[in-house]
Amino acid sequence: MGIVFMKILGEKIRHYRKLRGISQSELADGICTQATVSLIEKKDKIPSMKILVRICERLGITMNLVIVNDDSQIYSIISEIKKLFYQDDYDGIVAKLDKLKDININNKQEIKLIHFFSGLVEYEVEKNYDKAIFDFNRAMNVNIVSVDMYDILINIYTAKAYVNKGSDDEAKVYYDQSKDLIKSSVEKINDENYRDSILIYANMSELALELGDNESVIEYANEGIYIARKEQSLFKLDSMYNYMAEAGTKDGQKSDEDYIKAYVISSISGNKNVFDTLKSKISKMSLNIFNN
Repeated sequence: MGIVFMKILGEKIRHYRKLRGISQSELADGICTQATVSLIEKKDKIPSMKILVRICERLGITMNLVIVNDDSQIYSIISEIKKLFYQDDYDGIVAKLDKLKDININNKQEIKLIHFFSGLVEYEVEKNYDKAIFDFNRAMNVNIVSVDMYDILINIYTAKAYVNKGSDDEAKVYYDQSKDLIKSSVEKINDENYRDSILIYANMSELALELGDNESVIEYANEGIYIARKEQSLFKLDSMYNYMAEAGTKDGQKSDEDYIKAYVISSISGNKNVFDTLKSKISKMSLNIFNN
């Protein structure tokens, strides 16, 4: 059995003590020393269970209000990692993953996500595509019956890693699997957190572009754009318009409007990577972004 980690939230002990209008000495009276209460509040010092129970009784609160165990701590960290993923903050993800190193994790879904995000760091930050594929495969091998959004993203990113290795044949295997998963899960995708849904469609349109499947680029980008518009969100909208423009250009179509939409949205959303790329491209194309 692994070690069970528990953390006490000293600030909450202090909050409820102040709320009751009692001093540290009054809280400690007959239970422990005032110094112990001070260490709990200021340093998150974990007392004996007997002391903690009596302190909570005196404050009139339950222990679950002031302690965090493995499960809730892991859930909280993974939730923070997901938010950082939406922001493309991979350095932030590294810091959060580091916090999970010494915690015993038994939940299969959480294990799968940790492997995925570890692979994501290797892919986005380290550019170590072999290690990324290794981590993504570890995520795939976690035996969970039902398919969720991250199963699709794991397949997509595995394909993208193979593309970056120059192994298009292997990439197409995972790309086709991703297409099948999306087709069989379309209702679930549209019912999920809209950011997760958009991530799937944006990444699939990018992957399709890299593999020369221009028809699918437009199909997936349009799905993602529809969700973004419905949610009145700019999330990944500039990237999806950019992928559509690139696919249209490759097919010999006039894609000025999509390039301009991507450029304008990236300037509003502050997506510097997309903005800088499109600024140079639009300049070379001599497009007037103020034309109707």
